[in-house]
Amino acid sequence: SMKRIIKFLQHKEIDFDKWDACVGSSEFPKPYGFSWYLNWLTDQWQAVVYGDYEAVLPLFIQSKYGIQFSSRPYGTQSVGPYSKIPLTPELLRDLVHEAMKHVQYSEFFMDPGVPLTKWKSMPYSNYTIDTSEEYEILQNRMSSQNKRNLKKAEKAHFELAEWANVKDAVQLWQNNIQKKTRISHEDCNRLGKLLEFCHYQKRGVLYAVRDEYNQLCGAQFWVVYQGRSTLMLNASTPWGKSHGVSTWLIDRHLRSVSGRPHQIDFEGSSILGLKRFYSGFGAKDEPFFMHVENRLPLFLRWLKTATTR
Repeated sequence: SMKRIIKFLQHKEIDFDKWDACVGSSEFPKPYGFSWYLNWLTDQWQAVVYGDYEAVLPLFIQSKYGIQFSSRPYGTQSVGPYSKIPLTPELLRDLVHEAMKHVQYSEFFMDPGVPLTKWKSMPYSNYTIDTSEEYEILQNRMSSQNKRNLKKAEKAHFELAEWANVKDAVQLWQNNIQKKTRISHEDCNRLGKLLEFCHYQKRGVLYAVRDEYNQLCGAQFWVVYQGRSTLMLNASTPWGKSHGVSTWLIDRHLRSVSGRPHQIDFEGSSILGLKRFYSGFGAKDEPFFMHVENRLPLFLRWLKTATTR
């Protein structure tokens, strides 16, 4: 049999249809690797491709001080490798080996379940719920804290707001959360544009709640695509928070997808309170991994990218 070739492709050489078919070939794929997703978050990305798009790995090459390096764009978590065929440790090594011909430093954020060989890698939490059981069963798994939050929300008589849009939700997030994070305005704008696109394409759902003064007090945006709902934006005012608005909105979404094969994905968080909150819905940790390849000369080893959040 002909040995399948591994190629490096510049952005304009990538066949996006074949690419997306590979990324979407797993069950309940994460949205981050699809070309339509990445194209909103970054102007350029490159690809390492095995055979006829049987396995692919995206690269995000930037240049700094004459050094080529790759990390992940804001708005993604794990980005590959994606594979239509069983991904072996050898194939993974070959993909990474090809990638490292084009950069001196790279952070690879590997999907859960990737066979990591004997590499040094760091796990990052990611919380998911399999929603195939009936809502009552899923609801029973909630922590007493989350059940209390729901009671608070019921007392507040929340209703889903008509006429909210993604911009409003992003604005709420910026007003209440952005100060605590180090996320740049550019990254935030790009993410907003991506979520607007998903909303317009019916690849996502927006939930919003107003308080008694008709101000937005809670909003969530879920990217919903190929059987997976990913919580991309979760924002509330201090008042909304104290009345359990986030719990109420997640519960609304849980009701809408329960009883069928579907994955709810809360994304990860290294923040302890959020870990407790998400696992309080009965979510399980399905970690993804960061693996660093560093070919920099020793005196440049301090050059790290600040993507890990």
